[in-house]
Amino acid sequence: MSISGIRSRLGVPQIAALLLLLVFLAQCLWFSAHVPLSAMEGSYVEAGLLHLERLSNAGTSERSPLVPLLAGVAARISGAESHYARLGNYRFWIRLPFLFAGLLLSASLWYVARRLYGNIGGYVALGLYCFSPVMVGWASQVGADIVGAWGAFGLIFTSIAVAHTLYAPREVVLWNWRRILLMGLSMAICIGAQFSLWILLVPALAFMLWVGHVRRGAVLAIFAAASVTGLVLLWALYSFRPLVFGRALVNADWLEISSQSFSWNAIAPLLATFFLQNGVGLVLLLVVSLVTFAVWKRSRFFGTAAPLLTGVLLAVLALRLHFAGFTFLFVALPFLVLFMAGVSADLLQSRYAVLANAVIVGVLVANAMIDIYSLLHLTSRSR
Repeated sequence: MSISGIRSRLGVPQIAALLLLLVFLAQCLWFSAHVPLSAMEGSYVEAGLLHLERLSNAGTSERSPLVPLLAGVAARISGAESHYARLGNYRFWIRLPFLFAGLLLSASLWYVARRLYGNIGGYVALGLYCFSPVMVGWASQVGADIVGAWGAFGLIFTSIAVAHTLYAPREVVLWNWRRILLMGLSMAICIGAQFSLWILLVPALAFMLWVGHVRRGAVLAIFAAASVTGLVLLWALYSFRPLVFGRALVNADWLEISSQSFSWNAIAPLLATFFLQNGVGLVLLLVVSLVTFAVWKRSRFFGTAAPLLTGVLLAVLALRLHFAGFTFLFVALPFLVLFMAGVSADLLQSRYAVLANAVIVGVLVANAMIDIYSLLHLTSRSR
């Protein structure tokens, strides 16, 4: 594409989104500059390097070797492997794949929100994401959460996008081969980061059948082809060794539900820790959005219901999981942010626009202040 063509596509919305992404990037770089490499990050690097040498399998019963491999490849390319004693000096490079995943997730959120809700929805979604302390923190460290969140978001909305193409009068299965590959890649990234995230295949298929009800046979064929593609990509992480891959699938903790009874005393600390890390403003906007969705018919449509249902599914499962509770809440956050952006866009275009504008802008400003304070407080403790 020529420079003039790029300029013609860059309008005020794209420039505003780019500026917000640059602010997000600056926060992540600030975090990386002031927060040393943790022992857990070092263990990911070590496991990835050993996996590359085929000296051990970096996968566990909770995840595939995907995350250790990302850290290990970054360490090898950057030269950190040869200076392992000074691994912390290479933390920018080691964390780069995960920062890239965070940026791709933010860009995906902006794209989907703008397509569904217009520019206003895109601004709200990106503003909530880019000033989320949790998102900044996990996009700036080696870990499975940000990778799984990007894969999960891509899986759900690529599935919905593929289903919309089934109304075209053509050979929809063969014509969708690029989207099938993209959907398979999203499956591999999502499930490769955390095996228990396979549960998102259920809403992905349900949304495809709902949207593409005119050709349900094609839906099942596309979903099956994408699943096979995702399975092959997961197999590639195990160097195409069938015995090792088969053993990993058999021993995987696909969904480790706690046998304990549902107790508020047990789940309250998890919810408080996660949501209050993002600030009270985010909780307030979520409550306002849920109430609005329940009482106002205009805000209830597929574009808001799909992310809400996905986010609620993940949040409910998070409360019953042994070890993956925080990961499920983290993966739910982009879907809940998208839902809040959709309801906010409707409120800002209604007769309640003045009140809604005060609440939403107040939440965005408060969220940004809490985020900056959290970064400064965190970095001051690391000195």
